[in-house]
Amino acid sequence: MASVKNKQFPYHKYILVSLLYFFIVAILGTLLRSVTYFNIPFEYANIIHAHSHVAFQGWVYTCLFLILTRLYIKKEKLIRGKYILQFLLTTLAVFGVLIAFTAQGYGLYSIIFSTLFQALNYWFIYRFFKDTRSKGSSLSLKFIKTGLGFGLLSSLFPFVIGYTSAKGLNGTEFYNSLIYSFMHLQYNAWFLLIVVGLFYELLERLGIKISKRQGEIFFWCISIAVIPAISLSLLGMSFANLLQIPAWFSVVMQSIGLVFFIKSLQTQKWYRPNGKEFWQRLFVVLFIATFTLKTGLQSLSIIPYFSDYAFLNKFIFLAYLHLSLLGVVSFSLISMAIHFKWISTDFLSKIGFGLLLLGFIITETILATGGLGIFYSTELLLFGSASMAMGIFFLILNIVISRPEENNISSTPLKVIK
Repeated sequence: MASVKNKQFPYHKYILVSLLYFFIVAILGTLLRSVTYFNIPFEYANIIHAHSHVAFQGWVYTCLFLILTRLYIKKEKLIRGKYILQFLLTTLAVFGVLIAFTAQGYGLYSIIFSTLFQALNYWFIYRFFKDTRSKGSSLSLKFIKTGLGFGLLSSLFPFVIGYTSAKGLNGTEFYNSLIYSFMHLQYNAWFLLIVVGLFYELLERLGIKISKRQGEIFFWCISIAVIPAISLSLLGMSFANLLQIPAWFSVVMQSIGLVFFIKSLQTQKWYRPNGKEFWQRLFVVLFIATFTLKTGLQSLSIIPYFSDYAFLNKFIFLAYLHLSLLGVVSFSLISMAIHFKWISTDFLSKIGFGLLLLGFIITETILATGGLGIFYSTELLLFGSASMAMGIFFLILNIVISRPEENNISSTPLKVIK
């Protein structure tokens, strides 16, 4: 375990922690797909809880922690803010979350470790805001800090959900509304806004011009849409008629925002993956594609014909959820990790990338076609899940074998055009 007094934050080693949690998430997902063929030694519902919590807290959160500190926190502030200690404690808390949810589901120990995680999250957000005050308000930081703000808001929901559950209201519309609102704020606000901010930061570091003016309009549209867009997650409830105005407002704002997002990128050839930057740029392109698709599908859910699929069809819901967390969030994180050379593009990594993408395409296709009643195969779904797990394993193996050194590129001014 690294000393907290070490002035060099070992990012290229700590990324292994994030990837290990990513691997665990994939293994748990594969276990969930295998229940048709094998008896698993744990409660199915407990595995689902562990799978989702470790995906959010273990893979996404710890990776965001590393990327945000690497990009925006100066070395002297890394020490003063005890970021290494924060990361190590967070890693232990997430491990406790994994064990507790797997063993008992929602219970005393899972609540204790989840509360500890939230306390550490508050510590990180406080230090990050404090230590980036001198950075100004760049386009990327606007997205990131707004995302962290929504992360704070979403962190209040588990306490309300726990209280509601203790009152015996599980399964009621009020309880389910809290769950859906919490999930929306997690992956449509907290994580999404941060990875969009990181996306703009990555374009800067690749020397790619963007339109700051268009990006600013996109920022305001998507930020304003977050709260009213909660109504889109509740259109399957009996009170859906009361939500039509905020739902339509959010759809309009998101649609306008998406147009300005695309316009902010300008029409250039940078999106064509080639040469040494092939994999990094490929994951950037996949981020853009999946984000555009996710936003379009979310907007379509306001139409009754599509809302029936969104709220009554578990396969479509899972496909959308995985599109958001794997396609939008995870692909963005992987592109940043490649940029910093935390993940190399050697032979083993290329196998890993290929298996990960193959598994993603297979599972999304089977879930979508299964939800539409066209084609469904438990065998292919299991194969796709296992393929993603193997892909992540190869990424980890390559890091362990090659011991990559970090890309120590300094920050440069954002290249924008008016």
